[in-house]
Amino acid sequence: MRLAIGVSLRLQVRCPGSRRIRTSSWSLAKDKLSEPKKTKIRKSALPKLDPLQRAKKADLLPDSNEAQATIAALPESTKKTSIRKDTKHSSKHKELSEEEDLEKAIRTGVIPDTPLAREVYVNWKRFPDCILLTRVGNFYESYFEPARQLASILSISLAEKKYGSGKGSYPFAGFPVHALDKFLKILVQDLGHTVVLVEEYDSDGGVAYVGKKLTGGSGRKERKVCRVLTPGTMVDAGWLDTNESRYLLAVAVGNKANDGGLEMSLAYTDPSTGDFFTKDTTSSQMEDELTRITPREVVLDNSFKAAWQNETNAITFEGEIAGEIKKLFSLLQILGVHVSFANPYRPPPLWSTASLLPFSPNNTEDYAIALLRHHLEYTLRETMPALNQPDKQINSAFMQIDATTLQALEIRHALRPGGLIATGEVRPFSSPLSSRGTLLSVISKTVTPSGHRLLIRTLTAPSTCLDIINSRLALVQAFVDREDLRTELRDELRSVGDVMRIVQRCRGQRATGTDIWNAGKWVKNVQRIRQAIEREIGHEKRHAKVKDYESEGIQRLQLFLDSFSALDHVASKIEASLDEEAIMYKASSDEDVLEDQPSPGTEMFNGKAKPKETDQEKQDRMRREREEKDRAEWWIKPSFSHELKSWHEELISLKSKIQKLQRSLSKKFGTSLLVVEKNGRYGYHIQLPKKENEKTAKARSLEPIGATTGRTLYYVYGPLTALGTQTEITVELLGAAQRRAARDLQSMIVDAADAIQRNASLIDELDLCMNFAQNAVDMSWVRPILNDSTGLEIVAGRHPSIESSLLSSSRVFTPNSTHMTPCSHLHVITGPNQGGKSTLLRQTAVITILAQSGSFVPAEKAEIGVVDKVFSRVGARDDLWRDRSTFMLEMVETASILKYATERSLVIMDEIGRGTTLQAGISIAYATLDYILRHIKCRTLFATHYHELGGMLGYSGVNQSNQEAKGRDGISFWCTDIDESNGAFSYSYTLRPGINYNSHAIKAASLAGMPPGFLSVARQTLAALEASKETSTASSVSALLLRQNNDKTL
Repeated sequence: MRLAIGVSLRLQVRCPGSRRIRTSSWSLAKDKLSEPKKTKIRKSALPKLDPLQRAKKADLLPDSNEAQATIAALPESTKKTSIRKDTKHSSKHKELSEEEDLEKAIRTGVIPDTPLAREVYVNWKRFPDCILLTRVGNFYESYFEPARQLASILSISLAEKKYGSGKGSYPFAGFPVHALDKFLKILVQDLGHTVVLVEEYDSDGGVAYVGKKLTGGSGRKERKVCRVLTPGTMVDAGWLDTNESRYLLAVAVGNKANDGGLEMSLAYTDPSTGDFFTKDTTSSQMEDELTRITPREVVLDNSFKAAWQNETNAITFEGEIAGEIKKLFSLLQILGVHVSFANPYRPPPLWSTASLLPFSPNNTEDYAIALLRHHLEYTLRETMPALNQPDKQINSAFMQIDATTLQALEIRHALRPGGLIATGEVRPFSSPLSSRGTLLSVISKTVTPSGHRLLIRTLTAPSTCLDIINSRLALVQAFVDREDLRTELRDELRSVGDVMRIVQRCRGQRATGTDIWNAGKWVKNVQRIRQAIEREIGHEKRHAKVKDYESEGIQRLQLFLDSFSALDHVASKIEASLDEEAIMYKASSDEDVLEDQPSPGTEMFNGKAKPKETDQEKQDRMRREREEKDRAEWWIKPSFSHELKSWHEELISLKSKIQKLQRSLSKKFGTSLLVVEKNGRYGYHIQLPKKENEKTAKARSLEPIGATTGRTLYYVYGPLTALGTQTEITVELLGAAQRRAARDLQSMIVDAADAIQRNASLIDELDLCMNFAQNAVDMSWVRPILNDSTGLEIVAGRHPSIESSLLSSSRVFTPNSTHMTPCSHLHVITGPNQGGKSTLLRQTAVITILAQSGSFVPAEKAEIGVVDKVFSRVGARDDLWRDRSTFMLEMVETASILKYATERSLVIMDEIGRGTTLQAGISIAYATLDYILRHIKCRTLFATHYHELGGMLGYSGVNQSNQEAKGRDGISFWCTDIDESNGAFSYSYTLRPGINYNSHAIKAASLAGMPPGFLSVARQTLAALEASKETSTASSVSALLLRQNNDKTL
């Protein structure tokens, strides 16, 4: 390539593979040679065209038969409102009223008449309920009234700027660019605000700021909204917890109501990973789904916005449907989840063919997907990534665990004191509650963020498919039996990155060089994992004798290995294209760049001088810094393409000429301290210490610059300026070529996204199974047997969380067994307070959940018929927000169990009927048991202190021959007890057949530290009540207590 420049800077530039271009200035040449940008088509330029023609004419619709057929299939009403690129094309009246409002604000002195003020004011009015942050140089700023709000929330300074006329002022506040993440966490994550981010762009179409680093540009800046940040669409912030999925959930409300409530469909995705799910549900199950999914944000149809804002007569539905919608609103308010609104019929300002996919509001699943997609396009805008195909969640494929049970079993969140204290964030779904002591915290030994996310999904929705469960159990068994392989693979997994987040950034063309390098590194890590498994299989196949379980393990490992897709070409291409040293240097220096970013007009390489640094030392240091930064800037190897190679050669040639010129001038003036430098204000120039001034004073070719420092003089030199201009142009063109190369690499990763996702899913499964295997080895768990029966046998089962807590204080957990069959599926359990009844109930449910998750379980043996739903009614609490007392809440939860449980369900119920009179409580408890026995016939553990239920249910004592305590068909009785010796007692915690007629409540009160006087009165009262058991009247009890008191007085 040749690049010639004359005295008048008229240029003749030949790009590799391009035609010759002439221009009269280097900036215009740069404009011509930069990447082409799309021409915006004004609405008035497209008259009398139907929607399909207008979209094609404006280059909004891809020129494909599929896209055209998509538009043609749309209803006429949808076409009229859908084919728009921006809201400014909406209506002339709206456009004029916006302009009139702006002009009025200027006339009345609300805002100054400047381009920036106009832009800010228009955006402020377009996003009235949001916090607007406008990029101005190295700061994000807020103006006018929103500035007061921002300053108050963030506790930053509020300043006043005077108008140019000097007749007024307006408030403004702001913060440096590098502080954006910190303040977004406060604004969006902690407080739930919506933040509109307005970025700066070069007027020639190039991005002036890439991420947070200032790049080259023409200097003319335009601004536009690049992101609308909400809690569910934060995808790149450094403070995000990668161990947690950040779901954005769209809820589509149907128009049919049934026994389960109003029909609804859910569509939810984690925009940072591309995980995308759909599910049909009902309004009565919404709390369960919200608890399981824990979305950061919920999107509803825009038609509900007025009703959400409590406007009168806003809900147009009537009767039962309106009532269910109000219940949904109330639930969302109780849970404190951020709510947004979207229009499913009309796409947002950015065009995408997918936005116009026809859907019917009668198909609630499509309706939910449309809501979700449109909200993502509205918020992410040009960074909107492609979504994976949705994974439809079928209820029958997963164990259903309702919200009450997830909380009662403490699967993910703790309920004990301290567990309800959020970790510094206001909303329960914006930050999970404490997980200390939960099942998740005890069994989580995953080593990758994505593996941890899979563990959470698995524990909250275990499988009901025997093939899936047994396949996972076989893989877990293979790793239990192969400690060396397990250790090697876990060590390898620790260096595996979160590749699907990288793929999503590539889909949105937001990936950095470090991201692309890490994607290649991930592929290599997967290759090493596959090689380790292959070596293990080959080694074992060479042995003559293999045990049965080892044979199963080899088969399962081979099946797992065969499921991987080949991605060697991706790693090879990335390794051949990227400069690893440049990538590593850039990654290590990014934090320093953000903390001390040079602003326009300052020296680019002006490092702070060390004490007593000589001129020569300073010159050498600055040269090294330039070389290091230049190396980091060009992180794609020149060999990637002919274009890159040509521009690199040209840049090297120009830099060589500049160095040669510097040596020539140093020799001419007889000084080694002459240096060539560059800054934003003067461009390429010469610096010379003042003490050398005499040697250059008479040189007419050097033109002094009116700037000086303490000991340095600055000069402009014509030939150097010409070379510098050529260098600037070459750097711009080389940067554009590198950006194109980066896009090509990102496109390559996107093209392989399906294969990467398959491999990533396998890596997640590997991490999960080795997590389960490590637990089995560390805690002596056994492999459960799953079948299609309705039986349940657990021998010497233990509660993993409680056992872990006891072991930490050197105590031992007392195991218990449970054996349920169709002839004995309902167990009534009595015993003393604090005797272990509730623990038995919970541990049985937890072991079932673990088994169907594919994990080994804490027991000596476990054989479980697949459970479709787990229900619990344990603990005592109220729900003040929904005006439910403790007793009412208990009744609501019991009603849900009796309504939705099936023959394959597992139900645990603790002390049903408490909180009311004795007779009423016994009646409710008996009716509950009777209903389960007659209508549901599911596996049930029922703990109670109402030993009167025994006689009502046909209990006739313990059969000593088979140690069974039977009653009506399907029911058996079990109890716990205490051991007493020499006036002392202890809880046995061991289950035995029969009924315990003594709750030993006063003994528990004694352990709790009750005063002696309290204990004395309690014992007397209990004795009086037991003595009056024959009459069982309050008057006889009162009379008896009165006689005892009189006797003491006498």
